[in-house]
Amino acid sequence: MSDTATVAVEAPAVLIVDDMPANLSIMVESLEDQGYRVLVALDGLEALERAAFSQPDLILLDVKMPGIDGYETCRRLKADSDTNEIPVIFMTSMSAAADVVEGLAAGGVDYVTKPIRVDEVVARIGTHLSLRTLQRQLVTRNLQLQHEIAVRQETERKLCEARDELEARVAQRTEELARANLSLNLEIIERRGVEARLKQSEARFRAIVETSPVPLCITSMPQGEILYMNQPFRGLFSFDEAQATGNIVDFYGAPGERDPVVRKLRSEGNLHNTELRFRRPDGTSFWAVANARVATYDDVPAIYVGLYDITARKAADEKLRASEASLANAQRLARLGDWAWDSAQGVTHWSSEIYRILGVVCSQVKPCYSAYLAAVHPDDHAAFRRAMRVLMCTGKPFGIDHRIVGPDGATRIVRLQAEHMQADEGSPWGIVGTVQDITERKRTEEELLASRERLRELSAYLEAIREEERRRIAMEIHDELGQVLTALKMDVALLKMRLVGDANVKANTDPEATRKIDDIRELVEKTIWMVRNVASHLRPAALNFGVVSALEWLAEDFARRNGMPCQLVVRGGEPVLADAFSTAVFRIVQESLTNVSRHAEASRVTVTLVSSDVALDLRVSDDGKGFDADSAQGGYSYGLLGMSERARLIGGTLQIDSAPGAGTMVSIHLPLDGGREQ
Repeated sequence: MSDTATVAVEAPAVLIVDDMPANLSIMVESLEDQGYRVLVALDGLEALERAAFSQPDLILLDVKMPGIDGYETCRRLKADSDTNEIPVIFMTSMSAAADVVEGLAAGGVDYVTKPIRVDEVVARIGTHLSLRTLQRQLVTRNLQLQHEIAVRQETERKLCEARDELEARVAQRTEELARANLSLNLEIIERRGVEARLKQSEARFRAIVETSPVPLCITSMPQGEILYMNQPFRGLFSFDEAQATGNIVDFYGAPGERDPVVRKLRSEGNLHNTELRFRRPDGTSFWAVANARVATYDDVPAIYVGLYDITARKAADEKLRASEASLANAQRLARLGDWAWDSAQGVTHWSSEIYRILGVVCSQVKPCYSAYLAAVHPDDHAAFRRAMRVLMCTGKPFGIDHRIVGPDGATRIVRLQAEHMQADEGSPWGIVGTVQDITERKRTEEELLASRERLRELSAYLEAIREEERRRIAMEIHDELGQVLTALKMDVALLKMRLVGDANVKANTDPEATRKIDDIRELVEKTIWMVRNVASHLRPAALNFGVVSALEWLAEDFARRNGMPCQLVVRGGEPVLADAFSTAVFRIVQESLTNVSRHAEASRVTVTLVSSDVALDLRVSDDGKGFDADSAQGGYSYGLLGMSERARLIGGTLQIDSAPGAGTMVSIHLPLDGGREQ
């Protein structure tokens, strides 16, 4: 960079702590106009958090605030090593000397009185920021001077030591030269013996290398001419005898890969457990771990190389990486992470998905029980600890749904599952488990339950409308159409009386007309009966006299229509029910009897009504062929579903007991605290 280059300096940050928004807005605007970066806190606790996180250059602190006041906030700032160097200026409407002394004792460097004079505050802020800058520079310069003094003292000490050492070495060297001259002759004799032993050692070495299963090779440096290779090396590269020595062969799998290896050998002198890809003369390649060392061979620089074929291991590693990547993708898509705790090592492992679910960074959080517990919602701590204690004490697997709170404050719902793992008796044990983010599933379930509840409310509303419409139609049929038919019957009877009673008219009347009038009267009577029957089935008039009367009418009508005995047994007297409850009970029994007539192939039916002060119990039982109740309720049996829904809408429960060949019993239990008429 040039000398004229400038470095951008971040504007000083000022944290204003005041619970009055009006004061904040004035100060924020004024300080920002002066080029300061302004942070805001509305109370002492928020000020502590913002100061620790943002590290402002100066704090303007109001004395009177809700919760902890300005003095206590300042004391806590000064007690924290991260914030104790930040200058604090109090803002207060109290100007008494005792208040000023308390503020300075709490750690404040200055104070301003309210109402705030903006120019004065800006000037004080500038002064204290300058003082802090000078203080920092002074501390830095002091540290530099101390370092320079220490370096100089150390240098002088080393010079003294070096001088003393040099004098000692000169004396020692003089003595060594004398001894060396004496031992030189002995060394010549010894070298001759060494040369003889070296020849023997070389012979032994060659025998060992030739019989070693490890592929070994010696090449010249840097040309790469093959000087020697043993049989395993020839077999690994598929070399024949002609290629064994004297040729320059590029073993490496990629072009230009040999030069970096040679440079490393030149600079470091060895190659240790380095994975390299090699190429055979036929073009095939393989992976091997190479160990090499630079030495001499017949007084020529050479590279001694040993290889270990890892092609199979590389393929297995690649499959393992692919499997791990597939598992990671599956966990990411399913929002499912796994974890494990090893009791022997005391180590906890989290998969990467758990970090994503918890909203934390892998490098910043150490996986452990306390780190996970910190993310659990405070209201779920007790249940979480209880489940873990049960697992640790009993070894029984468990699954628990609980909430977690992320660093951003967002709450999510997870499914934690864990089980005890032990390979065999006496071996170390551990715990493995999974954590799955089920927030969306829970939200969908809640929406589904809400939708189902709305549908039930709509069903109840439609059923009430339907019953009211039945009541209205039944009344209109009974009142309007019934009256018309009754009048018609009376007119027909009157007409016949006139025809038969008057001798002159009778003499002139065709007998066929008289018979026709009788037919009309019978047809009208039959129509009246049908109208009454239709009105009764729409809404039995007996319901107006209580549920027992309605059930008596229903049992008689069922017996008459189906030719099957239907007995009504009443215990406990007439229950007093609201109209909607009576209608629902009646419709459930009506649907049960309809099912009996259509499907049961029964010979008799019994309807039992038991009433007490607290509940009503109703049973419809038959001796028919029965059915599999579980299969019927699990399928799309709308009749049974409608009966259950009617019972639920009035606060009751419906139970169906049946089995093939064992008949059927439909039971209704209705608490009477909500069903009695007020």
